[in-house]
Amino acid sequence: MPTYSGFPDPGSTIATALDTATYIGGSLTSTTSIFQNSLSSSDIRDTYKFTVSSSSIVTLGLDGLSSNADLRLLNSSGSSLYNSTNSGTTPESIRGNIAAGTYYAQVLGTTSTNYNLSLSSEIILESNRSDNSLGTAFDIGTITSYNTTDFVGSTGAVVDDNDYYKFQLNNNGNLSINLNGLGANADVYLFSSSGTIIGSSVQSGNASESINSNVSQGTYYIRVVQATSGFTNYNLQISLVSDPVDNAGNTLGTARNINPLTTNSYSDFVNSSDNKDYYRFDLTSAALINFTLAPVTGNADLQLVDINGNNIQSSNQSGTAIDTIRRSLNAGIYYALVTPATGVATNYTLSTSAQAIAADQAPNSFSTAKDIGTLNGSQTFNDFVGNIDTIDYYTFKSNTNSGFNLTLNELIDNADVQLLDSNASVIQTSAQSGNTNETINANLGVGTYYVRVYVSGSANTYYTLNLSGYSQARMLDLNSGSGSSNPSNLTVGSNILYFTANDGSTGSQLWKSDGTVANTTRLTNINSGNFNPANLTVFNNKLYFSANDGVKGRELWVYDGTQAQIVSDINPNSGSSNPTNLTVVGNKLFFTADDGTHGQELWEYNGTTSAIVKDIYPGVNSSKPLNLTNVNGQLFFTANNPTYGTELWSSDGTQNGTQVIDIRTGVLSSSPNSLTSIGSSLYFTANNGTSGFEVWKYQAGAASLVKDATSGNNSVAPEYLTAIGNTLYFVKYSNNFQPELWKSDGTVNGTVRVKNDTTQAPNIGTGPTDLTAVGNTLYFVTYDSASGLELWKTDGTDNNTVLVKDIWAGNDSNSQPNNSVPTNLVNFNSTLYFAASDGSSREVWSSDGTVSGTRKFSNIYTTGIANPAKLTVVGTRLFFTATNGTNGTELWVI
Repeated sequence: MPTYSGFPDPGSTIATALDTATYIGGSLTSTTSIFQNSLSSSDIRDTYKFTVSSSSIVTLGLDGLSSNADLRLLNSSGSSLYNSTNSGTTPESIRGNIAAGTYYAQVLGTTSTNYNLSLSSEIILESNRSDNSLGTAFDIGTITSYNTTDFVGSTGAVVDDNDYYKFQLNNNGNLSINLNGLGANADVYLFSSSGTIIGSSVQSGNASESINSNVSQGTYYIRVVQATSGFTNYNLQISLVSDPVDNAGNTLGTARNINPLTTNSYSDFVNSSDNKDYYRFDLTSAALINFTLAPVTGNADLQLVDINGNNIQSSNQSGTAIDTIRRSLNAGIYYALVTPATGVATNYTLSTSAQAIAADQAPNSFSTAKDIGTLNGSQTFNDFVGNIDTIDYYTFKSNTNSGFNLTLNELIDNADVQLLDSNASVIQTSAQSGNTNETINANLGVGTYYVRVYVSGSANTYYTLNLSGYSQARMLDLNSGSGSSNPSNLTVGSNILYFTANDGSTGSQLWKSDGTVANTTRLTNINSGNFNPANLTVFNNKLYFSANDGVKGRELWVYDGTQAQIVSDINPNSGSSNPTNLTVVGNKLFFTADDGTHGQELWEYNGTTSAIVKDIYPGVNSSKPLNLTNVNGQLFFTANNPTYGTELWSSDGTQNGTQVIDIRTGVLSSSPNSLTSIGSSLYFTANNGTSGFEVWKYQAGAASLVKDATSGNNSVAPEYLTAIGNTLYFVKYSNNFQPELWKSDGTVNGTVRVKNDTTQAPNIGTGPTDLTAVGNTLYFVTYDSASGLELWKTDGTDNNTVLVKDIWAGNDSNSQPNNSVPTNLVNFNSTLYFAASDGSSREVWSSDGTVSGTRKFSNIYTTGIANPAKLTVVGTRLFFTATNGTNGTELWVI
């Protein structure tokens, strides 16, 4: 805005006034011009002359005062039109409604003060139409939008108290009226064709006014009026957003037919004049329907009604929140009803879907429960519970003391489950929130039981119910009372478990069991307290072992199903040959023994006689054969020789057929270990002196390095060599001694890390241990910073190398993850079994590789540590050792 100063002092009268036209170039405009000057005790009045070229609203302002001054607007003859006489240094302002002509602004004071005088004008936009009543309203015709400017005022040179507008609408819709550009208070009203007010906006001051109204086609009026004595220009905007075509009928009889009910969506509109949209659908059989209503600009609600229009269910979310109705319905005729909130107009989208509900498989009462017979193994059922079928009952019998597992999954809504006894008393309840899977684990005695699947409220869901029953772990108490028999050397025979135990009276003796109490018997009572059978091995349907009868030292023995007797007195008289490493290859039993002359060497027993195979380390020194392994009918082992060091050997049971496979030539040892058979190939670890310890392969008469996976002459050998099909898994150590899970197909390119990220499990912490194959899945135990030491699995791919379940979830007092520490992993009936802790107990667990399928199997010591160990599979039974807190460590069987 232009500012002027340094001009001659304005005179005190209109005759001597300063002509502002000299400075602003003519009449006042909408651009504010500022004149800076001062008053004094000898100059108490300054007069400024200005002109306006047409009827105008002029605005005069006076500020920047250091003492009191007043402001006046004078006409051409010097008469006062408007005055502003605020006290003190408060700014003065005048807003005047004047005709074209010459005028004067006069600044008056009594003492000295500087001041800023601002001058501007706004042309009055008076249309001069005769539109001051409904009868003379300005007719703007049929419109969808309209924009105009005009003036209303009750004082000043131009007076026009009311402006009326008449218009036609050819469509229903939302009418929007906006009044803005105001310099003073004005209001706006909407009238019907009969002159009734149907909308108004009466904001204070010069705030803009607006009206929004849902209207039908017809004639309407608008009135713009000055709210108080005053005047203002204004801008009036009118627009109509027509309602969409109404596709949904407004009554049951005119409802839109949306049969057949499928996944679909429908768009329409509701407002105060179209406030019911009906949709009809016919169900020929029971179904789960799912309707969602998405309003666009305002609140609309959704109802489900029956054939008579009675409400079944409603959804009344506020604002534009989505309304949802999901409910099970029997066959019949139904309607969806969309309604607007009071005064709301909105577009919306109605989305629909329906799923058939199969015939109910499980009855709805305790007395009519679905009878699934004796529960032995697993049974699975698929059904539905919801509004039309709130409860499903199942009943089953348990003929023995057994473990019971229940899972309720594949839920889409909340459902709960209970296990009941024959008197309908609740044994256990699982009531997770939402669609979380439900689980029940219990120990059951002989009897009849019931399962109740149910929902409450408006929940509706399909479900899969899996029930499994299994013989619970049974103790075979060999040392009655609190003493421990400490079963050891658990060895698999033909559907028989052979083992050693101490019944408290005879010391460690040989035992056998078929899993029953009656057939769990002691087989020997020899050299009480010192017989100590060990190295149990089945060969030709007989059990061979080492033992000490107190006369001939520790020698090779056999139990033939009737009696136990010594096989050979290899180290004569009271000397002990200490047979170990008993290994069956074809029709021979190989073992290591010391006859007192040759040291500890390789021996074989052909079913009749025992003989040394070869004195590998000649003389009384011992070659110490270890790692005896049957590879496709050939024996491989490791042994020490003064010429070769500790190397790999093979033998066919003859002296000439027992040969060294020298990996590291010379007297230095390659120290082979972890011999593992895959088909006709032998995998093992060894150090050739240049590559360090790596995985090697012996095949077709030749040994070869599989891959130099850890560069340099590393000193830590790979561990846990485990075969799945033709793939070898193992744990390899990097140069910084970090364990990593690897796999190999026997080729360089096919020998790779399973999980690529070396900063994540299983390549961190203690690394993988207890590698165990079940089918095509490798299970193992490893540490993860989030879950601790838990059970993992892999199919050999990076993405599918994952945690199975965080069995002991949460953190300890040091904010470290709790560790379930799975141990003794075995494949039992194509399912993994193992021992683990969950924070309250340490029991036998089983896993099918899923979270829900990983569960506690035994319940031996509910308040303590049962500590299951030595898990051994014999046919359809699983034997192990454990304590129940009362009987000590005994033999248990599942």
